[in-house]
Amino acid sequence: METTLTDFQRNFSAARAAADRGETVRVKTAGTVYFFARQSEQAARPLADLEHLFGIVQRPRCSETAHETIRLRLKTHRAG
Repeated sequence: METTLTDFQRNFSAARAAADRGETVRVKTAGTVYFFARQSEQAARPLADLEHLFGIVQRPRCSETAHETIRLRLKTHRAG
């Protein structure tokens, strides 16, 4: 369902009924789109919409020991 902000406010009960049926209500206003949807209190899979991003970014393995990292940071801090 798609509506304007004014219509959404005037017909909130219709938008809520649509959300209860499982529809997502898109509310358009001044170049911005808001989504109104029903959600249970505790999502079974809270990160489900981010699953396509899993594993894309990884931090590089640190080849230095903690002692070397601290020494390097102290050295650059004193030089700066």
